[in-house]
Amino acid sequence: MVKKIAALIAVLLLIPAAATGTMQWQDDTPALILLREYTENISKLLTEAGELPVNSLFSCFPKQVTMGITEEENAEIPGGVEITVDLYYETLNRLQLRVNDPDRFPVIAAAVLRALYGEGMTQEDAVSIPRERARRAKADPESSFEEPVEEMNGTIPRVYYAYFPNQYRDGVNWMQLTLVFPIAGTWDGNGLILGTETDRGFVAEDWDPDYDMTVQEDDYTHLEVFETPTPEPDSAAAEYDFR
Repeated sequence: MVKKIAALIAVLLLIPAAATGTMQWQDDTPALILLREYTENISKLLTEAGELPVNSLFSCFPKQVTMGITEEENAEIPGGVEITVDLYYETLNRLQLRVNDPDRFPVIAAAVLRALYGEGMTQEDAVSIPRERARRAKADPESSFEEPVEEMNGTIPRVYYAYFPNQYRDGVNWMQLTLVFPIAGTWDGNGLILGTETDRGFVAEDWDPDYDMTVQEDDYTHLEVFETPTPEPDSAAAEYDFR
């Protein structure tokens, strides 16, 4: 009986930790293992750029992880930088980055992109569009903008931007980046390997260029920007692809 009570207490003690930054990473699925690697790459790039690393984990579940950058490590309450990642069992689905300071947004967004794309993307390439979106928000802080997100995963990553002034009526403005990850095994950007679990373990699938004939057969080191119109006449709403 004593052992049963002790075990019950141990379980109860773990419940509050699931909603706080003190909760440790879980490696229960291939996607969580992949996300941990991706987050470590983001943090390394942030540190190199003079920014704080991703240092607080607020919740960690097989289908969704919420983390952020806070002044104190392992904080219980999110601060001005929040990252939410939706997961499949084997790979990453979608990431949403939210930053309440437009001056910090470009560097943090660039780290998120470079950690995915790897050495094939320079810092200047990664920061250019986030910097333009931040300038736009600062130039007209009362006007929101939001690029419509195509949530279905494709064969290449897609990125969308938004700005929400005073979103929760608390005087705080939020810059937002949404990153839709490609289907595992359909894209090779020379960066983070998006793979699937196979009988050989958690490894990347061999990429076949014939899988999708719309994919150009090049070295995947260039950046293309596709712009779509929005209600604002001066908008540069865009999704851009890493190929």
